[in-house]
Amino acid sequence: MTIAHFGRPVVSLTRTTPFSPISHAQHHRPVQASLSQTFRPCTRYASTKSSTEPSGVILPGAPDITNHYTIFTKTLPTGPPPAAPFNISLADLKREFLQLQGLVHPDKYPNGTEKQHAEGLSARINEAYRTLLDPLQRAQYILREWHGIDVTAEDAATKHALDPETLMEVMEVQETIEEVGATAEGEGQINALKKENEVRVLECVESLSKAFETGDLEAARKECIRLRFWYSVGEGLREWEPGNTEIRLMHTS
Repeated sequence: MTIAHFGRPVVSLTRTTPFSPISHAQHHRPVQASLSQTFRPCTRYASTKSSTEPSGVILPGAPDITNHYTIFTKTLPTGPPPAAPFNISLADLKREFLQLQGLVHPDKYPNGTEKQHAEGLSARINEAYRTLLDPLQRAQYILREWHGIDVTAEDAATKHALDPETLMEVMEVQETIEEVGATAEGEGQINALKKENEVRVLECVESLSKAFETGDLEAARKECIRLRFWYSVGEGLREWEPGNTEIRLMHTS
């Protein structure tokens, strides 16, 4: 079985692969910061304004693009957690997204500086919408922008390793696929695994939400890493085809 870990080369895992339960502790020191300690974005990550946007151009109805949350002030008036719930109304977010895109649509402006600015602003709004729409992308964004914790970085494999219990669960899913992939009943069992994984994702998002809202930053970091793996398992299961006896777990950024 194979697992690609946070952009690192694919690592081959077998049932006989030794796993030391202390490896996670060796590579990660507990984060002492708390979500409730500060609400100001880290200065290293706070500015997300595109350097290609023309300066001095103001479009009617243009939002504050300081960060993703300031763009959607109607849906998210108090910003990220813990000042507000982690879960958001996707219907309200979509409604405000469409309103903003209508206000700054590039086709409303003639060729020139204003049109260029509108194109950059439209892309910026779209980026923020896609990030906030998805729980995993939203969680990664909050951790990175407000707390300087990037679980998608190149060194994430050592700094943000998956906990041993979840790793064993992932390996069990891999083993099940190996066992049923070539059987006549394989497709039905794969569908069952898909449903089980959907439940895992929902439970993980709920735990992630509670961690953010209670100010437990370390728990939020761990749940975010777990959610990355369950997303990856879901992608692998969706790509499974009859006769395939393994899935490659690749992580989304």
